Amino acid sequence: MSSAPSSSSNKVELLYVKSKAYLHPTTSKKDNVPGFLTLSRPRLGNVTNKDILLSFTPEFMLSKDELEMYKAVDLDNGTFGISDQLQSLLVTEIGKSQKNSRKTSQKVCLANKPSASLDGTGAFCVSLSHIYLIQFRTPSLGWWYGSIIIHSRSREKFPVVFFHDDESPLTLQKQKLKNQSFDPFGEDGAMYWGGQDFLLVLKGLIAVDRSTVEPSVYLIDPSSSDLVNFSPYGQDKSTDASGPKVKPEPYKLPDFNKMIATAKWKVLETVATLGLRTKNQVADIIDERVPQGVVKLIFNKPEVQKISNDFDSARIYLAKWAVQVKEEAEQSQREFMLEDAVYARINKELDNESKLLTPQEISNTSRRKPVSSVEWNGFFDHEGRLTLTTDEVKKRIFHGGLENNVRKEAWPFLLGVYAWDSSKRDREATKQSLQSSYCDFKRRWAEDELKRETDFWKDQKVRIEKDVHRNDRHLDLFKDKKKSTPNGPQNSSATGIANSRESSPETPDEDLEWNLANIENVHLFRMREILLTFNEYNTNLGYVQGMTDLLSPIYVVFQDEVLSFWAFAGFMERMERNFVRDQSGMKKQMLVLNELVQFMLPDLFRHLEKCESTDLFFFFRMLLVWYKREFEWDEVNTLWEALWTDYYSSQYHLFLALAVLSDNERIMKQNLRRFDEVLKYMNDLLGRMKLHDLLVRSELLFLRFRRMVDLIDRETTNSTSSSDSQQMKINPDLRQLLSRKIVVQKEEVRPEGVGGG
Repeated sequence: MSSAPSSSSNKVELLYVKSKAYLHPTTSKKDNVPGFLTLSRPRLGNVTNKDILLSFTPEFMLSKDELEMYKAVDLDNGTFGISDQLQSLLVTEIGKSQKNSRKTSQKVCLANKPSASLDGTGAFCVSLSHIYLIQFRTPSLGWWYGSIIIHSRSREKFPVVFFHDDESPLTLQKQKLKNQSFDPFGEDGAMYWGGQDFLLVLKGLIAVDRSTVEPSVYLIDPSSSDLVNFSPYGQDKSTDASGPKVKPEPYKLPDFNKMIATAKWKVLETVATLGLRTKNQVADIIDERVPQGVVKLIFNKPEVQKISNDFDSARIYLAKWAVQVKEEAEQSQREFMLEDAVYARINKELDNESKLLTPQEISNTSRRKPVSSVEWNGFFDHEGRLTLTTDEVKKRIFHGGLENNVRKEAWPFLLGVYAWDSSKRDREATKQSLQSSYCDFKRRWAEDELKRETDFWKDQKVRIEKDVHRNDRHLDLFKDKKKSTPNGPQNSSATGIANSRESSPETPDEDLEWNLANIENVHLFRMREILLTFNEYNTNLGYVQGMTDLLSPIYVVFQDEVLSFWAFAGFMERMERNFVRDQSGMKKQMLVLNELVQFMLPDLFRHLEKCESTDLFFFFRMLLVWYKREFEWDEVNTLWEALWTDYYSSQYHLFLALAVLSDNERIMKQNLRRFDEVLKYMNDLLGRMKLHDLLVRSELLFLRFRRMVDLIDRETTNSTSSSDSQQMKINPDLRQLLSRKIVVQKEEVRPEGVGGG
């Protein structure tokens, strides 16, 4: 289906058409202008989804053939050129007939480029990249027809477009089907109307974020600053429970031009107010929610005091009880307080003065929603090159993380497999080269029988197989299946090597249940192959316990032997220092963390000195495998991709450790007295820490750290004192925490006869 041929630059591919869209230039019904709301892709070669055109074309501007074409596309849901996934969302309730017809006939509908004229016809045409936000006004008593209001980045005015759903054939058909299924509601739980289909299509083409200031507003491909500016900044004073109830005013449409203009000022004004107003002591939180008499009764009971004095372990119990109170209070705050108020409370809890962190800095630490596949694809141009700077992408990932289906595309960039400035063609070439290189490394052990007979090799193999067998067995992917075979075609196709042997040169023929070499799960088998190959790739380091913890999340994301290997190798560039034989890498990090705690949390450090716990031994495991066992699986992925960005520091994991201590400082000082108590308490935090809060807290701590270093440097520079002893100097190890350059420490050459691990 296409119109007469003409210049491709004047043609567009219709993706979505909504009929019976109207302009209401006056209050008189007879002046209404019927037309079509469309989304179309220019037929130029180098276009992305950001170049898609949103247009309104009045019916009288279309020829008879064009009119029929637009109507046909409307009835087909405007699915030409849109992915099958999005298509399935759009036609779920229309029935299978249209979905099946699309599979058999992949149509491309070409039409003349919509007019961009605003000379009184009402027609307009604007690319998605030039749209700032769209307000979706649902049908209501005040507005019989739902409508959309488009705000461009250039402040160009567009007419309001109304959806006359009572005239739209497709909308009427969907409403009928919904009524028959006794589900008249749309995706958001509100009554279904035609604008919801348009919004759904839009979300499938470009990043769309709903404003938390006004739920009817959707930001189009927003920047980080846009997301901050359209976050909630204050509370309506009329909702104060202590004041008289105010009769609600009739519904009024908000003045969005004014809201856009004042958004940034509201950030500065309201966050500062909330910061002064928010409680920051656990006792204060309890006081707000529990009657004073109850609190005093608990702590004044002789039995409680006696137990606390007679048994040291009682203080641990009280500490855990205090944690529970603190968590419940914070959960209550999340439900009833604005998010920025929580951030302000954390900032105040860190005992910051206003001169150290600005309200804008506090607001910028707020967590965002994960990057979706639509948003990720929008980062690239038609050649697959980034249109944003590397730092802009890293900032977005650092503050929001990635949706799981995006990680397979994004992690190779974060782990150095792909260059940030590469094109799609470059990445394909890189992938081919890495496939060949991996096969070369694998052949060095897979085809060398003499090497596999050495004591070192056998020792490494046993270590690997032992750890692989117990690796993340709670995941379905790694659970044994009785008839699963690791040496099937799915494994041999990965490298072209495994099909020359049964499963591995070391796998015996007999099927013994407790034989370490007998790995039946194909994914565990591939992990073993990767680690054995890494043993050849990095001969000095070899395999050390804990590496399976680092490989496992990477493999689960890629489920590809070659790509997982190179991503793991990239990760190990920075993690190798954690596994060197003399433990110097871990000792160094523990020492820097110790210095950081002294610098940032001096009161807590003095208390840890009394408890003989300044070695911070309880952080050893957390730092060794980057909190892999402290958080839930999905949280580990979110944490790691934030750390991989090196957005603030290549050693940002130390600030997360600082955040853990800061979060528990008050409880530890009040209830813990000895080394074993501190150790037990910190170990018991496993699985109970809240990553979201810790990421916010760690960012505030880093910003405070950076500001303090800057202030000290300025004081030192401006000092007129002749005595250096009076000047405070920053430890070089602490100063290095401001660097984004990855710290690399390589293992020394392995002496002959020395085993791995």
